[in-house]
Amino acid sequence: MNPPSVVDSILSARYLRKGEKDFTDICRRVASALADDENERARFYEAMISLRFLPNSPTLMNAGTEIGQLSACFTLPVPDTIDGIFDAMKEGAIIHKTGGGTGYNFSHIRPEGSPVQSTDGVASGPISFMRVFNAATDVIKQGGRRRGANMGILNVWHPDILAFISAKKKEGEFSNFNISVMVNDKFMDLVAAKSFETVWLTKGGTGEKITVGQIWNGIVEGIWKNGEPGILFYDEINRHNPTPQLGEIDTTNPCGEQPLLPYESCVLGSINLAACVREGAFDEDLLRDTSRMATRFLDLVIEKNVFPIPQIAEATRKTRKIGLGVMGVHDAMLMLGLSYDSEKGRAWCEWVMKVITETAIEESHRLAEKLGTFPAWQGSIWKDYEVRNAAMTTVAPTGTISLLAGCSSGIEPIFSFAYTRKNTVGKVFVIVNPVFKEALLHTLTGMGYAGDEREKKAGEVISHVHETGSMQDVAWLSAEFRGLFKTALDIPWREHILMQACFQKYVHASISKTINMPGSATKDDCAEALLMAWKLGLKGITIYRTGSREDVVLALKEKEKAPASAPAPATVAASPMRTVPEKIPSLSIDRPKELAGRTYLCQSGCCRLYVTVNLLDSKPMEVFIRTVGNGGCDANSSALGRAISTGLQNGVPYGKFVKQFAKVNCISAIKNPSSEGHSCADVVGRCIELSAKNQSVATLSDWNITKTSEKRLCPECHEPLDFGEGCNQGICKHCGWSGCS
Repeated sequence: MNPPSVVDSILSARYLRKGEKDFTDICRRVASALADDENERARFYEAMISLRFLPNSPTLMNAGTEIGQLSACFTLPVPDTIDGIFDAMKEGAIIHKTGGGTGYNFSHIRPEGSPVQSTDGVASGPISFMRVFNAATDVIKQGGRRRGANMGILNVWHPDILAFISAKKKEGEFSNFNISVMVNDKFMDLVAAKSFETVWLTKGGTGEKITVGQIWNGIVEGIWKNGEPGILFYDEINRHNPTPQLGEIDTTNPCGEQPLLPYESCVLGSINLAACVREGAFDEDLLRDTSRMATRFLDLVIEKNVFPIPQIAEATRKTRKIGLGVMGVHDAMLMLGLSYDSEKGRAWCEWVMKVITETAIEESHRLAEKLGTFPAWQGSIWKDYEVRNAAMTTVAPTGTISLLAGCSSGIEPIFSFAYTRKNTVGKVFVIVNPVFKEALLHTLTGMGYAGDEREKKAGEVISHVHETGSMQDVAWLSAEFRGLFKTALDIPWREHILMQACFQKYVHASISKTINMPGSATKDDCAEALLMAWKLGLKGITIYRTGSREDVVLALKEKEKAPASAPAPATVAASPMRTVPEKIPSLSIDRPKELAGRTYLCQSGCCRLYVTVNLLDSKPMEVFIRTVGNGGCDANSSALGRAISTGLQNGVPYGKFVKQFAKVNCISAIKNPSSEGHSCADVVGRCIELSAKNQSVATLSDWNITKTSEKRLCPECHEPLDFGEGCNQGICKHCGWSGCS
């Protein structure tokens, strides 16, 4: 569980209503508002207060209140008429005000430059109307407590697709939208065949020809630069459309996990898998019981919901879709000793999701026998088996409710096992994952450490993890331990996709997840990931390359104190995790063909310098130094760069170079008022630090530093945003703010 100060700040900012003091009051209000009898009320209350199950935020906020709107996901049609477009905007504002998020497909709007017969003018196109929707969202807060969130979709066969793909090229544009391209199998077949010269579209009026390669390259370029657009797979979504007789699906909610027909809504809820682990074993009976309870809970939400507009009430009750999902997945895996990126781990996750979905279907069938099927049951995929709900499972982002539950979010791997939080009065404290800490102490005991010495070594490792977000370079820890406790960026992106695929196999709707890539990932990696996702049968994919946005993920420690090595004590006790290497192995790596970095133009005492710092997995990995004009020694600069690079590639923390170089004084630099350091080495050290911390120099004269994360801070508590769970607007792990519903 998170510290009380964190939970209390989230509760007061998001969920507590007048007269309520704590989470207990919220659980009582929600259970009382939904349950039909005392036994059911007690069952719902116990599941929430134990943090084993939590519904989506609108239910926690609004159940038992005058607002009464309990759903998180909505989709609204946008027709090709002025009246219809602005009706959709008005309806979206109403939904945002009550706490929901909206998805729009703008593909029905005629392309820019098309004739408008009623005015003898020309159409302005879907992107221009998206700007109006974005502006309207700016002034509406969800549930009066947070700004609204939107998904903007354009079909790949729309003539304005290139303009749409580049709509968020400039950071800050369409800040209230996630954007996704809806692609079909025909397009992906051409991409897979590398038929990039094939003409895909010919724009009417202008006759402009648009090729498959232009569109594909635009998508890949956007993803590589800032994580957007996302991709939705139209045919895969509709292959699993539970009510095809009602029409095809072309729209999803803001995070993409809920494909819905026009005017449908969906209520979400998540089971905390970590809470189903008892004494080192997973309690399958508890999972099944919780799944049955949650299915009934979510079906009751539809009954008690106060829908914001009549069309939504009609469409929702016609299909009665619910979205039961999971959170705490990585926590549970760690508690069971299962690696996130292992076949065994994925097999367990697939089994868990199968159990949840099968149990939800059984409970929905039981409810149908008692209360009747959903009205659109005839003609649906369930026509031979009576169920109460057209779809039952999804994997939603759990950004805020997972903070309340104190568990990992959705199916995402943990970002860091130690990170910084601030409470409401600005006090800074370090959060250490309890599963990680317990396992670390056990491992150190097995290596022969005890008492204060064990605590000291644990502190060194935690400090290193706090600073870097990883322990994979702490070579004296066993390979088994490091292999289990991998963070999001330690896990190769292909393993992220495989994990999403194993859950998708037993999920009715879709999955909100971000495929994390290191900063060194190339455009080819992004392209390969998209093709892999399509071939594995995913319904959509969101990719985020570290550092591609002006952000800092969770706050890590300011200064490096990395344990470079640790000799084993003389006495080593037996341990199942014991692996003590005789010497520290080389950490030298094979350099990828392409690395991203920054080049600084700087002034030292005797010359000007070009200092290039390239990053691998967001860490300095190589440095190139070249003198400019007269003065300096190019050979010495080159040698210094080579020496630094060799050290970085063999595990020396960059902070050691920065600290040592700061002590180097050169009379030439000291006498030169224009020098930006005490020596050439000091200047280089400062460049390394700036690059490592994702900072840039505002002025060359005084090294005023401007954090490049300014635009990506939480609008409420001003802490850095996390990018995950399929939301490209950001999620605050400090106060619970989310840019996506």
